[in-house]
Amino acid sequence: MKEDALLAMLVRYERQLHHPEIRCQPEVVEKFLHHDFFEIGRSGRRYSREKVIVALANEAAEPIASDDFALSMNNSGYALLTYRSFILDEQGQVTKQTLRTSLWEECITTPGRWQMRFHQGTPMAE
Repeated sequence: MKEDALLAMLVRYERQLHHPEIRCQPEVVEKFLHHDFFEIGRSGRRYSREKVIVALANEAAEPIASDDFALSMNNSGYALLTYRSFILDEQGQVTKQTLRTSLWEECITTPGRWQMRFHQGTPMAE
């Protein structure tokens, strides 16, 4: 897959995971996350795949916006996606700016299918 097509696909996947109607469906989120997935959250805490799935299903999610996506690839089936996420408050002000990094892995058994292996969020200085 060409890099620009992969970038578009992974951006679409990330934005689906940001959407409150997707985040609350464990069976959908499970398909995006590799069985060895873990996250280092904005808080600095480490979360397992299972904890992330349960937390997303139970959260009162605010709509998440994102931009500044960049993709780095290597030849061993991994893609590193970086971007900024944020929340727009009721006045349209940007809050909770976070720098994000996701490591995506192409499935060996299903070429063309990608799953998130790792995710990290780091708060931006306000």
